[in-house]
Amino acid sequence: MVKLTIRHLAVPAGHLGHISLRTEVRLVADNEHPSIPARRLAERLRDLREREYGQFTQKQLAAALGGQDPLSISMISQWEKPGSGRLPPPQRLAAYARLFCTGRSFTSGAPRLLRESELTEEERERQAELYAELLSLRERALETQTATPREPLIGHGGSIWRFSDGTAVSIVCSAAPEPPSYASPAHLNYSRYARHADLDALIEVFGQLRLDSAASMLRILLPEELVGDFALNHLVIIGGAAVYKTAPYFAQDIPLPEAEAIPDTDTYLFRCTVGDETRELTSTRDDEGALAQDVGLIARGPHPVVTERTVTVISGITSRGVHGAALCFIDRRVRDANEQYLKDTFGNSAAFCIAMNIPVRNNVALPPNLLREDVRLYEWSDGTGARW
Repeated sequence: MVKLTIRHLAVPAGHLGHISLRTEVRLVADNEHPSIPARRLAERLRDLREREYGQFTQKQLAAALGGQDPLSISMISQWEKPGSGRLPPPQRLAAYARLFCTGRSFTSGAPRLLRESELTEEERERQAELYAELLSLRERALETQTATPREPLIGHGGSIWRFSDGTAVSIVCSAAPEPPSYASPAHLNYSRYARHADLDALIEVFGQLRLDSAASMLRILLPEELVGDFALNHLVIIGGAAVYKTAPYFAQDIPLPEAEAIPDTDTYLFRCTVGDETRELTSTRDDEGALAQDVGLIARGPHPVVTERTVTVISGITSRGVHGAALCFIDRRVRDANEQYLKDTFGNSAAFCIAMNIPVRNNVALPPNLLREDVRLYEWSDGTGARW
């Protein structure tokens, strides 16, 4: 297929300097344009949702395709958006094929993903044809895909803290519950950043960002200061309180573990669900009552407004969990191996989340090694779903 491109060029006309228009006509083959296959896949997915068996919302489709692990609405939106650079993984295309191979998926009004055993022979044949079509479009999109505007989830050059576009980064960290007196502007020795909690993690992350993203302007903010342009930068959210205040909107598409206070204590637990199973993740203490192991969390996904930018969440049950989660991709002794684990596990994902054991010795967090199975407590990505 050949596309006709017409450009109007402004050129000088004679010594008077007047401007005239010259029309340039170019013939461009579709397969020479890297965005064509990706656009075709995006348009096909949208056409299935809006025209195949009626018109359904992205929310309805996300619920049907995800089952017990619902997809986010923004993920469906990105798959249907030409030029987003985000392609559905093959297992999601298989779900599309099973859903749209029969009108019986839509007889109840809302889309419902039938079980394989419920399909007739004719529906299975249609499912296979549709899956082959979608998979072929995806493979052609991958072959012609070039660098996209969005920020890679895993980062550039082996660091999740390296952003290529040089845009500003807003680091959001909550206020300390009992800040020192010099955190007040009225104090003679006022120190602005003394007001923040989770300073161990904040210092580590700020230092690594300054090293890896030297072209980016960094801002350290309280959750209530995340307004205007600050809210549209790359976001790094550090610490439990900051996460609770900002994640419901900025990380709404990532199923973060739920934090819950443990009665009659001053600590919390994380509650995670995979399918029908729910587990409680807690910190542990040694025989002398000192913290021996904490739980840390790191998650990343696209910004809900400026989708080519990212939102990174670093949290934990205590400050040691937050600090250890930060060290996971900063400490040079484990950083490379942990980065490689992310690439191998979530390389094609648009969003991921990991909860991990954080070793604590002499009240100081040590960096976790994600290659150890006993370190990884809970994982989720839009491609793999939730798993232990």
